[in-house]
Amino acid sequence: MESDLLSSDLPPARVNTVQWANKGLRISSDHLGRDELFRIAEDTRRSGDDQQLLQLFWDILAWGVMGNFRNAGRIVDFAATDDGRTRLLTALRTAADASYGGKIEDAYRAFVDHKVPRLGPAFFSKVLFFTGDRTSNEPRCLIFDARVESALPTVTGRHYPLTRKPVQMYARYCRDMHEWSQQHGVSPEVIEARLYTLGQATGNSRRAWLSAEVSLYREGRTPVTFDAILTRLRRQQQPAPTSEGIDDDEG
Repeated sequence: MESDLLSSDLPPARVNTVQWANKGLRISSDHLGRDELFRIAEDTRRSGDDQQLLQLFWDILAWGVMGNFRNAGRIVDFAATDDGRTRLLTALRTAADASYGGKIEDAYRAFVDHKVPRLGPAFFSKVLFFTGDRTSNEPRCLIFDARVESALPTVTGRHYPLTRKPVQMYARYCRDMHEWSQQHGVSPEVIEARLYTLGQATGNSRRAWLSAEVSLYREGRTPVTFDAILTRLRRQQQPAPTSEGIDDDEG
């Protein structure tokens, strides 16, 4: 996956703070990026304060929902109850401590044992990621959302279904990513970000990748390279040109 077309430098996400304010929550900034969330997470870890931990959770949730507030609203409602707040804090504290210590299985299991409705692994793996030790040279928790999951078979030929033995499968994913990072001399975070970018290009669809690959072969554009397929996918996502004579050379 060594392609100049796949960026690992993901820009900060714009956050709809008004939407969150309507739910009774204040988000730390209207633009949140990975570096900022890691900084907030480190400050929170050092403080040991429950309210700061909840604020970190809402900041990560706001960064991760990408405009889809359906499940987020239900999580907010759940956390507004006494039982919900206690369960969420227990899950967060247990998961954060385990993630920072590199205990991947224990970190994931915290959200299984203290289940929060509508809070699935696509999101809570983001919490595990940001509460981990970013400076560690050992395997650590990483984001595992739909974009990453869909891109993995395309690049590695491996599947990581969380529907069966989810704790072990997630830990295997994190450790495999660490191994690949050692082989390629980059951080696991860089590989995860590139997988995300690839999943974004394919629309989370392995079929889209295969369709683009087959179309290039049919057109005789050999050799069919990784970058050629990715370029074809991105062009397919763009609005159709209104003028003729567009050069369609994909290299």
